[in-house]
Amino acid sequence: MKYVKFGVAFVSIALAFLTFSTTLYPFFEIGFLTLSEQYPNSKAYIFSVMTDDSGIPLSFYIVGMDFTSKNVIIFQIPATLSVKGKELNIVYEKEGINAAMKSIENVIKIKFTAFFIFSPSKAENFINLLARKSLRTQERKKEVYSEFEENYKIDRVLSLISAEGPLNMLELYPTFSRTFKSSLNISKFLVLVNFLKKEPEVHLENYPFINSNGTLKTDVTRLKDISIELQNCSPFFKSTSLRFAVVNNSSMAKKVFSYTTWNKWSKSGLNVRIIPVPLLYSLRGENMIFELKSGDYKEDAVKKIIDRMYPHKKFKFVKLDNFSNLEFYYEMEEFAALNGYYNLGNCDFIILVGD
Repeated sequence: MKYVKFGVAFVSIALAFLTFSTTLYPFFEIGFLTLSEQYPNSKAYIFSVMTDDSGIPLSFYIVGMDFTSKNVIIFQIPATLSVKGKELNIVYEKEGINAAMKSIENVIKIKFTAFFIFSPSKAENFINLLARKSLRTQERKKEVYSEFEENYKIDRVLSLISAEGPLNMLELYPTFSRTFKSSLNISKFLVLVNFLKKEPEVHLENYPFINSNGTLKTDVTRLKDISIELQNCSPFFKSTSLRFAVVNNSSMAKKVFSYTTWNKWSKSGLNVRIIPVPLLYSLRGENMIFELKSGDYKEDAVKKIIDRMYPHKKFKFVKLDNFSNLEFYYEMEEFAALNGYYNLGNCDFIILVGD
């Protein structure tokens, strides 16, 4: 899991960092292609390899980015995955990055936009260099961070880059270009950094594989699912009988809430009802989940769904097991009916999405 988080974070920092080098492009009269020319489907697929210091592959990653929905999905592939009788790490070592990338393309039927190769030690040194540089910038702003976070979370890494700006980041470009390999060109980086600065939602998934007598193989029964996930750049949820009501408990305008919530939930395969008006002014701004009829579904299973939908929010589960909570529920049901949203009680879970 440590390698997964590290890989995700460093792929992000690499894409964002190199893109900042495009600040100088007007002076060299470099022409940049439009988004539609660079990414005809408004999507990017990066094949990433994490190696040790000697170049031996430790893990492979598929990074899918959807510029329209602002989603990122990352699959970690085991290094010893067997594709047509050959382990992926062996293919990489003997035939190179393009051969390994082609092997995965043939399985998942997705054409990669580019590749990116890095090692944990060199990546850590580079990120720490960036953190120290950013610390100096923050000190000038009188905002001091005690130390660089060792967890390498994406939002933290991107905030370090954003604090610097293009010209400061260019000072580190020679070090970066000598250390890491990538086939991403400058114009594609320009598109990617603009995308990453919009704080896309990132979903981490494990590549579907099975252990067949000691050999790791792609789970072909899940290829359809992974195809859908890569096309949408978000996790695929199989339909369930669960019924959710997603309620605007924030300061967001009704139309904006309806639009963003629909985009988030429309591909989930879940039965969802959107209510764009706040139903509990006394709890305005909080993230809460009221369990009306949980049935056989455990709280952990529902929490997993909510965590995927709202990875950056923490929700409090509320059971209708006391008078106070029942009062809250009846207040919501009454206010919903007054606004034309009837039969709220037919849902299994009412989700209040706050600020």
